[in-house]
Amino acid sequence: MTYDFTTLPDRWDTGAEKYELMKERCPDVPRGTVPFSVADMDFLPPPELSEGVQDFMRGRVFGYTRTPREYIAAFQRWMQRRHGVDIPAAWVVDADSVLGAMHRMIRAFTRPGDGIVVLTPAYPPFLDAPEPLNRRRLDCPMVLGDDRRYTIDFALLEDLCRRADTTMLIFCNPHNPVGRVWSRQELEQVADICLRHGVFLIADEIHADLILPGHSFVSMASLEEKYLRNCAVSTSCTKTFNIAAIKGAAVVMADEERRRVYRAQREDSGRDILSYAACIAVWERCEGWLDELLTVLDGNFRLLSDFCRDHLPEVGVTPLEATYLPWLDFRFLGMEPGEQERFMGEKARCFFTEGYHFGAEGAGFERWSIACPRHVLEEGLVRMERAIRSR
Repeated sequence: MTYDFTTLPDRWDTGAEKYELMKERCPDVPRGTVPFSVADMDFLPPPELSEGVQDFMRGRVFGYTRTPREYIAAFQRWMQRRHGVDIPAAWVVDADSVLGAMHRMIRAFTRPGDGIVVLTPAYPPFLDAPEPLNRRRLDCPMVLGDDRRYTIDFALLEDLCRRADTTMLIFCNPHNPVGRVWSRQELEQVADICLRHGVFLIADEIHADLILPGHSFVSMASLEEKYLRNCAVSTSCTKTFNIAAIKGAAVVMADEERRRVYRAQREDSGRDILSYAACIAVWERCEGWLDELLTVLDGNFRLLSDFCRDHLPEVGVTPLEATYLPWLDFRFLGMEPGEQERFMGEKARCFFTEGYHFGAEGAGFERWSIACPRHVLEEGLVRMERAIRSR
């Protein structure tokens, strides 16, 4: 390989969120323990990132700035090259983050008391977003099949969307935490239900670049324009290239009036010129790093899946089509959520994102980040097996 995915960066006292959360949960955790929780990577960043930022900044004036044309153009080229989608520049709305854009769209396109549909289990900020804004969350539980693959309950989705007070669907593509990559047929069915019932569709595609080998991603932005005019597609390079601490996102919004309404209520995006420089650098220079990363992630998931098959067959492993966040079923332990969380942290020294954070359907599950050197994952698997066998 060209890039280094075996060195473990030392993030212990750097303020890294997942390390600080781990130490808060278990103050006696041994130094060097790597948490498998928050969705960022324990890999060295692509070296082209710093080179690109330096080149971008050389000779620039650090005055007040609007969205650079280079940023929009780099995003357009990335979407066309990586996903085969041609996006007009006028459709691209700059944002500080995918979640920030989501909150602004809730305020812009719904009213207090409106219902917002969320497919569960769901990323916790999706679950938490409606209530503080005086909207109501409408859960649409997905169906877990015998093959451990999740599917959408379209009959229930239709029922929820036909309600007069339902005005928005927050949709995750690829899905976090269940790792599904939705097919074009599934996307069209979702978009059609929303269009027929006047429900605005937000598609969070922040994991769109993290598609594992053997699977194909279809962006909601590639659907017919009649669907796109009832939709906003939000994405970012920050998850792809492990630069989550750098603000930056792009929202694709085909409808001119919706863009106007969104921009009219948008507060300062909070972005600075360095964030634009970083996004441009990774889109233009770091695709080779991403290709190698996907091979590493695929190998890590195979390691986890094979280990569970051979040593812990009781653990249900959901097939992973995208992201680096396998969704594991530990309900055989028969533990209450708090008990299971303590067991994993104190006994196994495995710090995950607990399934109950993703809604009631996630109780007994764990989301495990495998974006780490292979030896770190191996050590975590051994600790987990030892704790389960000795309980």
